[in-house]
Amino acid sequence: HQHHQVLVGAVVIICTALSSKDGAGAYGFAILSGPPPQQTRASSSAVVMHGVRRGSTSGGFAKGMGAKGGISSSRKKKGAKKKKNLAPSYELKAGTSIRDVLNPHLFDDPSTLDGIRKRIRAGEICVIRNAFIPDFAEAMYTELDDTDTWSRNEDYFEDGYGYRHNNVYSKADFSPLFLQANAMFETNATKAFMSDLTGRDCTGESVGAPSYYEAGDHSLPHTDHIGQRSVAYIWHLSKDWRPEYGGGLYWAPEPLANAYLHASFNTLVLFSVTPYSSHFVTTVSPRARGKRLAYNGWWHSSWVPKAADPLEETLATPEQRLTLTHFQIQSINDMLDDPWAPRIQPPERHDKVVQLRQDIMDELYPDARSAPVD
Repeated sequence: HQHHQVLVGAVVIICTALSSKDGAGAYGFAILSGPPPQQTRASSSAVVMHGVRRGSTSGGFAKGMGAKGGISSSRKKKGAKKKKNLAPSYELKAGTSIRDVLNPHLFDDPSTLDGIRKRIRAGEICVIRNAFIPDFAEAMYTELDDTDTWSRNEDYFEDGYGYRHNNVYSKADFSPLFLQANAMFETNATKAFMSDLTGRDCTGESVGAPSYYEAGDHSLPHTDHIGQRSVAYIWHLSKDWRPEYGGGLYWAPEPLANAYLHASFNTLVLFSVTPYSSHFVTTVSPRARGKRLAYNGWWHSSWVPKAADPLEETLATPEQRLTLTHFQIQSINDMLDDPWAPRIQPPERHDKVVQLRQDIMDELYPDARSAPVD
């Protein structure tokens, strides 16, 4: 996980405002960049986008969805045996794409998706209010609220990173609706839509799971930059949640006034995973009422760099190099350093890739800007 620094200014853009007869329909939609989400009307659907800063230091990786390390514990929470809901109140058909269940007003004006596309490709976080159709969101909230198959996940690392929260990672403990939602995020149609929207390769596996933060739970600063993770999503499904309850997503590249993205209901958060996508979840207060619930995960890249790939062309610019996953960076290192790896030929190409690797390390893992004074 990485931290970072250098900021792009914010602009407010109201793209469209749609409402029902009472003036505050479930599908109202607008794009905002800059102001804290609590300044947006609760009745409107909004996309809040923020800038990205540069700089990084290394950190630990979250366990439970693809990483190891630290002092950890994972245990099932005690409770009455869950009665599996075999007839969910909402059902997703096989092959459903995310586009089929998103707020339809996202697609009314082409400039809306164009705005999201431009900003997320610039490394900004994207927050979409009233993101999914209401029946689907209500059904997912009910499943999360009723679930008692949570596992307690807690881990601490030597570099200071740590987390504590509840999850359902085993598919054996997923309700039918959770399985259907996971399948929806995994369909080829969803991956194609997300690849086009974000400019990242999302054609690898999709991993997602429920999460529940209770009093004292938190997740310290990290970037999600591990393995083949390409694009992250957090679908917030907390009802009647107040900012003072904690559990907010803090987007570290932003100034303090705009950095808090408080837990809410039916809000989808998207960001491109890079060494600069530093964020954390603030500690949930012991005074919190209700549950801080979400369904979150990642789309992964399927590309594994090989010696025969035209790396000099595909990674020619800083913007292209920024899209490398952690695993892809390791793969480039291995092809240069591992004596048993296939050699890059001819030697002139090898020298160019060596320089390319140096550019990658200088850009994505720069030296500390404020070194300690002894």
